[in-house]
This record gives sequence, C-alpha cells and structure tokens, in this order.
Amino acid sequence: MMIKLIYFDFNFWRIDILRLSLSYSNIPYEYERILRKDWINKKKNYPFAQLPTMIVKDKVYSHTHSLAHFCAKKSKLYDSDDYKAIIIDQVLDWANEITNKIAPSIRAAMREKDLKKSERLRKKFIKNDLHLWFFYLESLLKRSSSEKLFFTDKFSIADITAWRVIYWFTSGKLDLINASFLNKLPLLKKYYEKISCLEYFSELSEFKEILSSN
Repeated sequence: MMIKLIYFDFNFWRIDILRLSLSYSNIPYEYERILRKDWINKKKNYPFAQLPTMIVKDKVYSHTHSLAHFCAKKSKLYDSDDYKAIIIDQVLDWANEITNKIAPSIRAAMREKDLKKSERLRKKFIKNDLHLWFFYLESLLKRSSSEKLFFTDKFSIADITAWRVIYWFTSGKLDLINASFLNKLPLLKKYYEKISCLEYFSELSEFKEILSSN
C-alpha cells in the first residue's frame, strides 16, 4: 500500500506532521507539491477543495485532523488508550485553532496584498492570542504529562505537531513575532528544546528540510 500526500509547494505544519509521522516509522510515501498558481484550476478535483490531501488505494481523503489520525495510527504514533488519545486530539485541535487565529493577518498580506491591514491584524493577534494560546498548550502539557517530556509520556503525533507549530512561531518567518515570547513559558520552551534534539526524530530528512527551508 503506497500512501500519496499532496500539498502546496511550501512547507507547512499541516503536511509536515503527516510526512514526519510516516518517516519516523519508515513508512514510504509519495509526495506531490502543487504550485499556488495552478491551484485555482485544480482545487475542484480535491475533497472540500482544499489541501492536504491523501490518496490510498486509489481513494482520496482530506482534512488535516483526519489524515493525521490515519498517519499516526499507521506509524504507531497514536494511542489505543482513549484518555491518551484525547490528549493527542487536543494538541491537533490546538494547532488548528491557533492557525485560524493568525490566518487573517496572513491572508491580508498574501491574498489581499494589504500590508497595513496585515500589520494591524498581526498586532491584534500578538496582543490577544499569541501568549494566551501557547499558555493553553503549556497548561495541557503540565496537566497531561508526568515527566513533561511528551504529552502522553510516550512520543506521539502530539509531540510532532506541537514541535512543528512552535517552530513556525519561533522561526522568525512570521512578521512582528519575536521568538522571545517563548521565554515566558519556561516549561514549554524546555519541552520544545528537548523535542528538537530528540534522537532519530531530529535526524529525519523531513526534519532537516523544515529547518533549512526559507
């Protein structure tokens, strides 16, 4: 069974968590990148007219959370314990929520080409949501994990997702967001640094590709 993943021609957490999960467990996959300029003519061919999309056994599937479940289960990076699984699901939902919070400022710059509007929306996000939503993530880690190393005390897609989104926000690639905000969340910062150095995970080619991408 060959898994094919499809996304745009740039790295983003929605596709990266799928690739990292499969690669972590040595599950082969194909990866197709679609140019942004071609998307308007191709989107009608994909479920819900959105990416990422996955093709398995000639059937097409979509929605990040659903695909993450599939890839994590195949990679043994999910959990059969319902109470552990719901922790993982919360991290996936958190990633989607904070993305939705910052998305208007990204759309204003990229689609509307309105940089003043983007700056205004970004400042609003920083003031109202940035620290709050990462505080929520740190609080989830604090109450869910006894060792504070992994969210469920066992490496899972929750950790891949948390790492990837934290990297996005601390990479300097988001205008006006200074990575120093993480200093106010010492437990989460320590967690992120440990995941970043985790043996085997940090050696994956996908991991290195993310860090080296522009």
